[in-house]
Amino acid sequence: MRRTSAALLATVLALAACGAEPPRVVPDRPGVFVLGVDGLDPVILDRLIEEGRMPHFAALARDGSYQRLGTSNPPQSPVAWSNFVTGRDPGGHGIFDFVHRDPATYLPISSATPPVDDPGSALEFFGWVIPLSAPEVVNNRSGTPWWDLLVAHGVDTEVYRIPGNYPVPESTAKVLSGMGTVDMRGGYGTYTLIADRPVEADDPKGDIQRVSVQDFDLDGTPDTLEATLKGPPDLFRLRPGQIPGAGDYLTTRLSVHLDPEFETAVVKVGSETVLLREGEWSDWIGVQFEALPWGLMTLHGAVRLFAMELRPGFELYASAVNFSAASPPQTFTSPSDWVQQLYGELGQFYTVGMPEETSALRDGVFSDDDYVRQVALVQEDSRAMLELALDRFDPGDATFVYLSDIDLQCHMLWRHADPKYPGHDHPARDPAIAADHAHHIEGFYEDVDAVLGRVQQRLPDGTRLLVMSDHGFQPYTRRFHLNAWLREHGYLVLNDDARTGRVGLTDVDWARSRAYGLGFNGLYLNLAGRESQGSVQPEEAGALLREIAAALEAERDPETGEPVVLRAYPAAEAFHGERVGEAPDLVVGYNQPYANSDPSTLGEIAETVLDDNTSRWSGNHLIDPSLVPGVLLVNAPIVEGTHDLTDVTASILDHYGLPPAQGMVGTSFLSAGQHARRPASPSAVGSGG
Repeated sequence: MRRTSAALLATVLALAACGAEPPRVVPDRPGVFVLGVDGLDPVILDRLIEEGRMPHFAALARDGSYQRLGTSNPPQSPVAWSNFVTGRDPGGHGIFDFVHRDPATYLPISSATPPVDDPGSALEFFGWVIPLSAPEVVNNRSGTPWWDLLVAHGVDTEVYRIPGNYPVPESTAKVLSGMGTVDMRGGYGTYTLIADRPVEADDPKGDIQRVSVQDFDLDGTPDTLEATLKGPPDLFRLRPGQIPGAGDYLTTRLSVHLDPEFETAVVKVGSETVLLREGEWSDWIGVQFEALPWGLMTLHGAVRLFAMELRPGFELYASAVNFSAASPPQTFTSPSDWVQQLYGELGQFYTVGMPEETSALRDGVFSDDDYVRQVALVQEDSRAMLELALDRFDPGDATFVYLSDIDLQCHMLWRHADPKYPGHDHPARDPAIAADHAHHIEGFYEDVDAVLGRVQQRLPDGTRLLVMSDHGFQPYTRRFHLNAWLREHGYLVLNDDARTGRVGLTDVDWARSRAYGLGFNGLYLNLAGRESQGSVQPEEAGALLREIAAALEAERDPETGEPVVLRAYPAAEAFHGERVGEAPDLVVGYNQPYANSDPSTLGEIAETVLDDNTSRWSGNHLIDPSLVPGVLLVNAPIVEGTHDLTDVTASILDHYGLPPAQGMVGTSFLSAGQHARRPASPSAVGSGG
């Protein structure tokens, strides 16, 4: 049981003792259970329902309500889920992209935290750096999460793996952060590969260590090797604001002893020892990193190992080092001690926000078989968490559970066979392996259908069930290099001495440049008074934006004649709220199957404007929102008309008799009389297809 009358009475008495007004306890009513499935596409879902492969979704659509759900602009997961969390668009909550820019430096920064003006101060003492002050790391998202409103009115609320909630804002709701939560190195899934031969990987996203098998016991058989795992930055050796270099991380030793007869190995990490067979994943292994000597500060993490090959060659893969759930070095739940309850029920679980090993597959370190096997481990983890959420759900409660089953798998596996437009080959398709993986995406859809059936089976009678996705999907076959386009059209000018080949925003002549791209959908003017070297006067901005938007919308692919950009949205049109001034000046809504290239997203200026996408990252939703609507299913009638993510927020509140908070823009689809339906926005509602 998650709530007792005694506990509620104690809360009321405590607030009364502080002179605060006690929360209004909502009338008894059925609870709400929300299943959030990232990337569930309505076109693929419709086909699989028609083929009889999604029976639980088919029944919910038949007996309840089912329609397409308008996504955010741009339709990126942190943006979309922030719309849902706050009931506001990016102009209100301030999350406009995965990547924002620092106007002082023109460099990309994470959208999760605001840029830091003062890095703090420290005392240097015999090689140690003792912090005296440091900036507070806060979540960049504004607005009031719906769970805080529910808890304030007496609704016991639990939220599992919600994207965009790291760093974790204070809350009395029980919330586990999801996508955006970092690993112990501060990255988003930095793996380690230990190998006895060179590994080909172009700009790998992991730490690749070359080792040799040694004969340490001098018995004539090389059977032992040693390596290291990197953990957190060595903060007591770094000056305030210093970016860690390759050698600026705490490490722990890893040793491997190979069995001379069998394909097994004994691996020792710190004080823990595991036996691994070739092709086997370990369970979680606790790792410790000594931040200060003599045990003054030990930081705890957890890692899983994969024995890719033991004989005749050697390859040992280590996942990103996750935070220890038993002794977390950082807060990733609210309240901060809720992780202890989760650990007591689940043991160690994936704490990094994107636990699927996508970087290993993109780098060619993993095969598709390796990747799918690791995804199965993530699914085991998420299913155990779902069962816990269902165990803890009582009538009247509110619970949200996030599933990543479909989104990342569509990104990584689309190239094998297009599940939306069957028969369309992808430039990254490899005929030698495509047949073995052609139907994996449909299989993940069927897995989610089984999850829905389990949820329906276990929920108390009368519970309001909502199934939603933040966006749909499209193929990604052609890369558009936005900064190369800006250079070609004279809006972005390189320094006269800029080298050819790989150049970036540090090579730009800002006095002659008027615009630049950063982020997956963002375009910024080099505005005087805002950017540190701004060249565009404010009175020129409007006409320049219209000129660039028209040119982008007129851009055609020379190979197909198709428009590359469906629409370019000025910030003043796309967003509403007090943070519009932080937005990109234009949001580029790409047509399918186009998207901004990864290099251009981080400020690189390529030599070509358009080329084929031969990456394993082959499915996409970072395009015009009208092309990638999500889905909404409810086990009740809903108000006719179009609905979007902010309406889901308003509907959850409406179910408990609560109005939207100030600044929320959604309207409830559960109550026709709540308030007038706003006009549909082309930037928020999609027709799909």
